[in-house]
Amino acid sequence: MRTLTLHPGRERRILKGHRWVFGNEAADPLHDFEPGSWVEVVSAKGAPLGIGYINPSSLIAVRIVCPPGKKPDEDFFRQALLDAASFRQFLYPGDETCRLVFGESDGLPGLVVDRYADVLVYQAATLGMAKMEQLIRELLCDLFKPSALVFRNDSASRAIEGLGLEKGVASGNLPGEIPVQIDGIRYLVDVLGGQKTGMYLDQRDNRNASRRWMKDKKVLDLFCYNGAWSLSALAGGAAEAVGVDQSADAVEQATGNAELNGFAGRSSFIAANVFDYLKRVPRASFDVIVLDPPAFAKTRSAISEARKGYTDINRRALLALKPGGILITSSCSYHMSEELFQDALISAGQASGRRLRLLLARGQSLDHPVLLAMPETRYLKCFVVEAS
Repeated sequence: MRTLTLHPGRERRILKGHRWVFGNEAADPLHDFEPGSWVEVVSAKGAPLGIGYINPSSLIAVRIVCPPGKKPDEDFFRQALLDAASFRQFLYPGDETCRLVFGESDGLPGLVVDRYADVLVYQAATLGMAKMEQLIRELLCDLFKPSALVFRNDSASRAIEGLGLEKGVASGNLPGEIPVQIDGIRYLVDVLGGQKTGMYLDQRDNRNASRRWMKDKKVLDLFCYNGAWSLSALAGGAAEAVGVDQSADAVEQATGNAELNGFAGRSSFIAANVFDYLKRVPRASFDVIVLDPPAFAKTRSAISEARKGYTDINRRALLALKPGGILITSSCSYHMSEELFQDALISAGQASGRRLRLLLARGQSLDHPVLLAMPETRYLKCFVVEAS
């Protein structure tokens, strides 16, 4: 295994627990290293900092996997997967559906694994993790005995690593949609054809925390996908939920999930562009509005335009909200900091003539843990505000 030496002083962030080495922090020429190979990272004084895999063509040159004294062998990966699963059982005892592995936060950078009942779905987003994919498959099957193991290597981030896009069933039998239950709500999840790995699990705790404001309310669920926010609102006693998503497939899933839970009479789902829908909806139509859009800022250079987008769509949502109503609004853009997102909401309140009072400020669900020394692992912002 080759050694990669850092410039003087560049080890401080790593010593605090951060897991990335950026290209400009390396003292050695990066093009001398084989992409995807393992390297031992050392300080300018030769002190070992850990072992990781390298990709000279990526801004993140090395993602550290093992601490000093550990090796990236089968036993290491086996134990990392077991530790991740044990932590989820601590967080959600007995639950059958969760994010089982969340990249750097579980010591497995570039790897995501979601569990849907007895089906596992994984994503290998980096070159180094892609080279370990066969071992990961074998360990997941050996440790968890899934009825099916599905790979969703179709995220756009793989292109940055020079990887192709693909998805399929690695092992077992996938009969179709997977029936799961999360917090008392039943879903049919399309793990192969749905968005992400089939569901957005990162809003789970936020949906639960928001039920207290749903009783007897008329709720608008924007970017509803499979209806999870709508179903949670109805389970919390909402009188009516209207979901909007531009995907006809998503609307079909949401409608089916509402029927599955006996909510068909109190719910409706519309296939429409959310911005266009908000232009048409009468003012002060809803008691609660949920705004959970896709990432508006996928790169740092997109922050300025993203801020305008968040301001505009929240302004339009506030106009559709009754006085004293509740806006539950989110950003899953890492590059959109909490401060910038809050600033966009303040601008939206000003433009709509509404006074906003913060009730809750939350992040991603517990099974997407934040590595405290690595702010990049904290990406989701969810604000609950009262608009008078």
